[in-house]
Amino acid sequence: MTQHHGSPVDVLDAREVAYEIKGDFLEVCDCFTICPCWVGRSPDEGRCTGVFAWVINKGKIDGTDVSGHSVVSVSTHEGHRENSQQRVMLFVDDDASDREMAVLAGVFSGKSGGPLAELSRLLGELLLVQRTSIDVSFSGRQATLTVGRLIEAEGATLVGSTGEVTTLSHARLSTVLGETAEVGVTRRFKVGLPAYGMDCDLKGRSAMRGSFHYAHKPASK
Repeated sequence: MTQHHGSPVDVLDAREVAYEIKGDFLEVCDCFTICPCWVGRSPDEGRCTGVFAWVINKGKIDGTDVSGHSVVSVSTHEGHRENSQQRVMLFVDDDASDREMAVLAGVFSGKSGGPLAELSRLLGELLLVQRTSIDVSFSGRQATLTVGRLIEAEGATLVGSTGEVTTLSHARLSTVLGETAEVGVTRRFKVGLPAYGMDCDLKGRSAMRGSFHYAHKPASK
């Protein structure tokens, strides 16, 4: 069934499956640097709207090659992340086939188990799974993201007194993003989804980036 819009049930492969994927991530939100979710604290202003972008350089999910694809999760929650049920939208790049879209949505909603299973536990409502154009660019300390005409983000990593990029390791979000994250700040963070309660146009907020490697092999039954 070809499904570009509409019910997540029609496009989500909600089974525990084997996968191994590697790539780069970018995370931006409307909290100030560093987003409190990274260190297990509540959002700066009581509510957080965040965007997670994963660029898959190489990987397979349930035998399907998903190399070269990108996935973006947009979510909002109130209060401490661990005690909230997030409202989530998933976007998959528009080059993905129906099969690729289904397995990607399964993994990045947490429904496929493994290291990303935490995303399923926190998921209160999956509002939408949809194909759209996704462009993520990393150049030196700069990072940009566009998702159709709905999301725009620009940010740059920070450097410390030694001139090295500031990093955060062994943090609360390390499992579902990456073990080491470069700490940054946005020049722009815009989300235009007012119908879903996600609408902002800000600067000077949190931007984190790094690499990921997720692997999962379900136990034999």
